[in-house]
Amino acid sequence: MAHEIYEKMFYSYKQPAWHGINEPSQVPMAAEAILDEKFQGGFNIALRPIVLKLNGLDVETGDFGIVRETSSFDAEEVVFGYCSSRFHPLQPRDVCKTFDANVKEPAETMAFLKRGEDMFISWVMPTQEIVKGDEVQMYGIVRTGFDTLKGTRLFTSTYRPVCANTITLAQNWAKANTDGNGRGEVWKGKAVNKNLLRDLGYWMAHVQGNALKEVELVSSFFKKLAKTPIKNDVLAHRLLFQAYPPVDSVSKYFPKELAGARDELTNEQNQKASDIRDGIYALFAGKGTAITPDYWGMLNSTSEYFCHVQASKRPVAESIMFGGRQANIMRMVNTLSENA
Repeated sequence: MAHEIYEKMFYSYKQPAWHGINEPSQVPMAAEAILDEKFQGGFNIALRPIVLKLNGLDVETGDFGIVRETSSFDAEEVVFGYCSSRFHPLQPRDVCKTFDANVKEPAETMAFLKRGEDMFISWVMPTQEIVKGDEVQMYGIVRTGFDTLKGTRLFTSTYRPVCANTITLAQNWAKANTDGNGRGEVWKGKAVNKNLLRDLGYWMAHVQGNALKEVELVSSFFKKLAKTPIKNDVLAHRLLFQAYPPVDSVSKYFPKELAGARDELTNEQNQKASDIRDGIYALFAGKGTAITPDYWGMLNSTSEYFCHVQASKRPVAESIMFGGRQANIMRMVNTLSENA
């Protein structure tokens, strides 16, 4: 099956999943409550000594089998792999408890994959409303493997995980968009770390706490912008030119054979900057949606221009959050911050 959900151990909040396993919950739930109420308590992971028959005697080798014990879904035990005494497997219940204690948010989705050796919990990250409209929702995700291969990973992604394919998409997005500041891959650990559960909790609290602080800072910044008026067109144009200035030609530093092409590139850049300034000003001067005559109105004009006015051949949501459009919006944000 493409979804690779173990039995029916899948949970989602409000939004259904493509595979249709279980109806979404209409009430928010903590991870441990999901384990008990939706997954009938889940299962435990045990280490069983490996025994060899030697000279007619059963002799323990010092290694262990990683065993998924029985659950309400399966009366058979399953071996996930083999390990040494250095391996300290996490328990699904402990992962849920640590999630609840440190994230302090309801689970968005939660599932066990394959035979149960792979588990994930996602939650909705706080949203920074830098732009209105085309927003990309960010999810925090903890993924735990109960064998010796996968380990435990904490990452953020724009993909909402609901199956084996989407958790892989989410993790691949994280790898490609890691910035070292809490976006993308955040932390990973193996079960040979005796403090794995403790460290996982610390990192989950850290990621969620930083996201909440950023939202609070952004909110305070927006309130400051709303209190700073733009009293005339001179100030409006000064802000626009500071955020999107024309560039000087540097063709004199190029060989004469290349100078013409360099001038053409400079002219194109300046025309683009001019189009941006004119487009934002037109929105600010009356064509925009509910624009106020202050720094907040200038920011809203900027976001409306890059979200809904500037032409694009491709969907713009990703660019608004993480690409060129986001960079251009942040140029205005930085300009307003410097002048407010």
